[in-house]
Amino acid sequence: MAKYETPPLVRPLEKLITDFSYTNGLDPVNVFNDFLTYIIHGFSPGAPPLQSWKYKRQQNMKFMQMLTGWVRLMASRIKDDTSWYDPFGDLYMALVSKSAQQSQGEFFTPVHICDLMVLCTQTEEKKTGQRMGDPTCGSGRLLLAYHARNPGNYLIGEDINRTCCLMTVCNMLIHGCVGEVICHDSLNPGNFVDGWKVNPMLAWTGIPTIKRMNMEEYRAGRNLPASLISYEKRCQRVAESVRRIPLCLYRPFSRCNNDIKYDTKHDHQHKKMITNNIL
Repeated sequence: MAKYETPPLVRPLEKLITDFSYTNGLDPVNVFNDFLTYIIHGFSPGAPPLQSWKYKRQQNMKFMQMLTGWVRLMASRIKDDTSWYDPFGDLYMALVSKSAQQSQGEFFTPVHICDLMVLCTQTEEKKTGQRMGDPTCGSGRLLLAYHARNPGNYLIGEDINRTCCLMTVCNMLIHGCVGEVICHDSLNPGNFVDGWKVNPMLAWTGIPTIKRMNMEEYRAGRNLPASLISYEKRCQRVAESVRRIPLCLYRPFSRCNNDIKYDTKHDHQHKKMITNNIL
């Protein structure tokens, strides 16, 4: 995979991460992931200590320098409520392309394409209180572009890659977005891995915060069954019914021999059985 060129504005932050990584014999991608965790934990009041945090006090000072560099960079780029900036997406693509994790290469939607997509859906009427979701959010660029032109809505980011979710959480936090980020396979809603509520108290306190989402909150927000086991069993029943569909039902879409005889009575009975078994 070709190396992704880091934008000049992001290079100072990249240097902080890579210098720290190489000094301590660490993978820059893993350090970047820990940096995102550091940010999220710092804005999570009441959260318990990170049991998996492996860095010592002097090393933590380096993470504080990274945080300071990121905040200053964002302050220089976000001039008003209609502007947005995503250095994490560019930084992550650059780090992955230069590391041993090249097979996990990520390519996020370019900034101008995100802006164009939002403009294509723009209407004269400004709506608030709506829910806008991106099932493959990456670093959250499309959500940021939408928020810049449509503030006051609830944003939902979903991705199967945990690092992408962490980037989206941090980006939504610093841009003043309100919503949630879910780490799961968006094609399998029952497979919840992790989740975060971003800026849940921003409208009342003006303070940016992050709250970890648990399984119950996740299911309640999506009207999923209280028991994941019952949900999976229902999905299995549907899948089993589909597997039992006779070949003749696929005849219009297949290259079946025209001489094959089909039992239409059996087909009718089987379709009725499938209908009765559906959720």
